[in-house]
Amino acid sequence: GKVLPLLSDVGSNPSAIDYYSRVASNLAGAGRLGDFLIAAEGLRAASGDAGFAARINWRLLSRGVVAALREHGLPHVLEFLRDADRIGVHATVMLDADASDAVAAACRQLLDERIMAEFVEAIEALANCGFFVKGIVDPMDVLKIFVRKRDPDMAIRYARIFPHSQLLLCNTMEAFGKRKELKHALKVFGALKDQLGGINMFACRSIIDICSHCGSSVQARIIFEGLLAEKITPNTHVFNSLMNANAHSMSYNFSVYKHMQKLGVRPDLASYNILLKTCCNAREFNTAQEIYEEMKKKEHDGILKLDVFTYSTMMKVFAEAKMWKMASNIKDDMRAVGARLNLVTWSSLINAYANSGLVDGAIEILEEMIRDGCQPTAPCFNIILTALVKSCQYDRAFRLFNSWIEFGIKVSLSLEQKGSLPDNFTFCEEHPGTNGGTILVVPFRPTVTTYNILMMACGTNDERAKSVMNEMKRNGLCPDRISWSILMDIYGTSKNRNGAIQALRRMQRVGIKLNVSAYTVAIKGMCRK
Repeated sequence: GKVLPLLSDVGSNPSAIDYYSRVASNLAGAGRLGDFLIAAEGLRAASGDAGFAARINWRLLSRGVVAALREHGLPHVLEFLRDADRIGVHATVMLDADASDAVAAACRQLLDERIMAEFVEAIEALANCGFFVKGIVDPMDVLKIFVRKRDPDMAIRYARIFPHSQLLLCNTMEAFGKRKELKHALKVFGALKDQLGGINMFACRSIIDICSHCGSSVQARIIFEGLLAEKITPNTHVFNSLMNANAHSMSYNFSVYKHMQKLGVRPDLASYNILLKTCCNAREFNTAQEIYEEMKKKEHDGILKLDVFTYSTMMKVFAEAKMWKMASNIKDDMRAVGARLNLVTWSSLINAYANSGLVDGAIEILEEMIRDGCQPTAPCFNIILTALVKSCQYDRAFRLFNSWIEFGIKVSLSLEQKGSLPDNFTFCEEHPGTNGGTILVVPFRPTVTTYNILMMACGTNDERAKSVMNEMKRNGLCPDRISWSILMDIYGTSKNRNGAIQALRRMQRVGIKLNVSAYTVAIKGMCRK
């Protein structure tokens, strides 16, 4: 037969290149990956890279990789892929589906066994060789493991493997934030800044929100000051997040608001809502009203469109200030612009009347709420009962509670009101009324909080308080720590030391973890003379 040239004399001879490519392929197919590399590297050097890589049989190569995985393990295959890449044979893109799946499965096994360092090294090596690593496992599933392990360094290293690393780092930062791991979230934020070579406003907003969630308004301020020091103008969303994190500090937030205006950053509806929330927290009712009037003017000029949160916040402001007339005016403002009151706004309005001692007015608002198509929940009823207890109208609280339990709350509806009721009213009964109208009976479903309020209405009558707790249990509700604390306090007030001790022991037996407050109540109860 025809004598082929030696490997060193191949040059650009197509026949010789084909021959030695077949030899190399057969070596790979036999699982002799090291010999394949030697042959391939020699052929490349002799032929001057005259297209030999394209002549490699990818089926044989894939078969050899699967065999090597089975016999020698993933590290051996990774080393082969790196060396193949170095000599110009991009083996990862030549693997068939079976070989690729086998490599991916070997990586997933490391993950399943939580051998995390080796897993990340394997993914890095495969990514460097051009392997589609995103298809091995969802990157966020891996990053969540590092979050649970509190390992931001490995999370950062793993996220940077992928083209969409910025998004992965942001998600990782938020995942640490949800677990209140602020130190680790800040470390990821620093890595994100370094990778971007600057400040990303979305990342800034996220880290400030995380600071707020973790209760560190000071750290939020430090991040904000860092932006200003670098001559970067934050956007509206960053300002809003900062003010929200500092909603407990009126002086700071209004200084931020002024700085916002100085920089020419236009506040949006959320900005004003946060300022209202800040005023509410500081009980600065007049300032809140001034902001609200400014917002109404901007709405009139078409600059803003007030939302339910704005109205709810203002109602809460006026409710805490016992300014029920002003709260009622908010309701009129809402209806004037066609805004529908929701459960929160109605609850705030009921609270405004109840806080002002106008219990009958609060009940009328409750009925108006139903006519408007909003079904009240237990907290709405609880607001009224609380107002009665605070004003020492204990007997009336019990009478009202018993009436609601037995008969519900009855509201007369006209035909028009009946027709506008939504379908989400549940467990209600309808009875024919006068003039073709309807009597709607809305049931009252008490909660543990409801019974706690009634227990406080028992004064020093420990037997009655115990009876209320028993009724709570009969209705399928479990007394909570507050329930037992109220009972112990009543025992103490009625000079029943044994009852207080028994309540404390019973509380432990039912599995409620005692805290300092519970022990304090028990000690006070036992020490009363």
